[in-house]
Amino acid sequence: MNYRTLASIALAGGAALAALTALGPPAAAAPFDPCSAISQGRLRYPTGSAQHLVLAVSSDYASNYVVVTECAKKGRSWTKVTETQGRAGANGFARPGQKREGDGKSPTGSFTFTQAFGMGNPGTRLPYRTLRESGDCWGATPGESHYNDYYSGTCGQTDEDLSTIMQLGSYRQAAVIDYNRPKPVPGHGSAIFFHVGGTSPTAGCIAIDEARLRGIMRTLVPGDRIIMGPRSELFRG
Repeated sequence: MNYRTLASIALAGGAALAALTALGPPAAAAPFDPCSAISQGRLRYPTGSAQHLVLAVSSDYASNYVVVTECAKKGRSWTKVTETQGRAGANGFARPGQKREGDGKSPTGSFTFTQAFGMGNPGTRLPYRTLRESGDCWGATPGESHYNDYYSGTCGQTDEDLSTIMQLGSYRQAAVIDYNRPKPVPGHGSAIFFHVGGTSPTAGCIAIDEARLRGIMRTLVPGDRIIMGPRSELFRG
């Protein structure tokens, strides 16, 4: 290669660099908006009759960090109401149909909200149960008649003591996620709630800051939904 050729290459490279400099830095990718993606028909899961949706979206199945977004339906479109950081099961998300009792994973899918509980109604229109200091339980023992349902009395050893957990903080407010309900399959998982937390992973629930949770709960009515799981599973494209 002679010096004339080298000079030509240098001149061409300099022109290209100048052109790129004139154009400025490449534009940053727009943040993912699940509400807009739903409006575009990219959601793989049903919204049913919901007027409000809660999206809990992780980066992949192994992650227990989620972005929790509330979307409100306006006509045929969905608009973002609020968004916050949250946590899912310590072992991330189970693949569809693979959630099992005690696996430390959150279920993937679209589930209704039909009831809530805690220390006092924050203003939700979901049927609400105010927990007592003791005696409020949730069945988590496969094969028992109250598996994946509320009951009162002395909590079984492997069941959830809602009253105690409320006093510890997580169940100060909670909405029941209707995974494996109302006709539960024994061993496929129980006690999946949307509750107070957000700084630590859960045993399979979705948890966010209490003030944010209270705000979302005030908008929920029976039939509204939570859609939860990895982004690549929930959305096309």
